[in-house]
Amino acid sequence: MNLTKGDVIAIRLASDMNQQQFAKHIGVSQSFLSDIENGRRRVSPYFVWKLTRKIDASDPALQERIRRLSVVADFR
Repeated sequence: MNLTKGDVIAIRLASDMNQQQFAKHIGVSQSFLSDIENGRRRVSPYFVWKLTRKIDASDPALQERIRRLSVVADFR
């Protein structure tokens, strides 16, 4: 699964969490998440693994929010 920084931002926003809450939820530091969201660090397979363990991407409502937010977040 390839995720962009915009996808990560969209997933976080769709989960209704700020960076600190989301980082704690998925098990990374807030600075690590910030680096990903700001393009200073790439989205690694390990990060995707940590993310997918904690986020229920099968939830249709979450999928729709992510889809809508991804379009906007990719322009950041």
